[in-house]
Amino acid sequence: MAIVETGKLVDGDRLRMAVRAFREAGEQGLTRVKLAEAMGHVILRTADRAREVMEREGAKFTVRSEPRTREKIFVMVKGPKWDETISRETRLALRVAAMTLGHGGNSTLEKQLEALEELTDKSLTDKDRKIFERLRRNIRVTGGVSENAGEMHVEALETVFQAFSADIPRQLELEYQKPTGTAGRRITFSPYCLSQDLFSGGTFVLGEDAEKHQVMQLRISRILSAKVINRPVIFLRETELKRAAEYQIGGWVSSEQPFSVTLRLEGSSWIKAMEEARPDFPGFRIVRKGSHAIVTFQANATEGLVRWILQLGPLAEVLEPKTLRGLVKESVDAMGAKYQ
Repeated sequence: MAIVETGKLVDGDRLRMAVRAFREAGEQGLTRVKLAEAMGHVILRTADRAREVMEREGAKFTVRSEPRTREKIFVMVKGPKWDETISRETRLALRVAAMTLGHGGNSTLEKQLEALEELTDKSLTDKDRKIFERLRRNIRVTGGVSENAGEMHVEALETVFQAFSADIPRQLELEYQKPTGTAGRRITFSPYCLSQDLFSGGTFVLGEDAEKHQVMQLRISRILSAKVINRPVIFLRETELKRAAEYQIGGWVSSEQPFSVTLRLEGSSWIKAMEEARPDFPGFRIVRKGSHAIVTFQANATEGLVRWILQLGPLAEVLEPKTLRGLVKESVDAMGAKYQ
């Protein structure tokens, strides 16, 4: 806790005890007597002084009367500006974010968030700690993937962060391994943005090959080595990079102009589920038409689209564009041939 000028009314240790007592009491609040007891059985005037110092330092309280005794009950709705206690909302956000990232194929960032979460434990009240222990046992995130990330991946991600953190982002010298290759190849790379794709699973860095001036998206887990070089990022294809970042689906990117996709969707369960949890696609819309629905959105790469559409099974039909309809038909025919 920062040094607080109390005017010698109450010492810092007593103030910490008062803040912790109000945090643990929550909406139930504390009477003057309960606060004095929580501060180590001090006199009531000391408890009053603690609350006065807290208010002077930005704390806010609501006051109500206990119906039976008419005793005042103080509820702290905002802590003083030097309060270092981590709120339950912040802790919950960290926990859910870490779990979601892990199942989205990014165990690297998940581990870093979990380390941050461990640091917050030091500032939690005993009551909040018990709440989060129960939440940890009862929150489940499913349906994603689990990335096998090692120290090499952590180092690569941290190096990308370093390139972004400069006042003017810096280029990277990478050794990158293609999924079909065994040896890595050297790339001088201008990073544009990091993306976390939950559909394909994994963390990617989108940018431009500085030598070939080609838009590329690289999976972090395939970077064998990375270092920041003292050369500022200059994008020659920034418009295409922006387009690739905005319209990517499933980890596949394209710098081409987007096209409109139209699907006919049947099945009341699928339609309702898609209305309740809409895919995060550019311009996504779903409109009911009697027993079916028309789904529209925009994209500019077909690879991820075909994979996503196939999960809908026979209840989805691609209406437009014709090229995408043909690609889905080819995939369905190839699948059918394997089961004959």
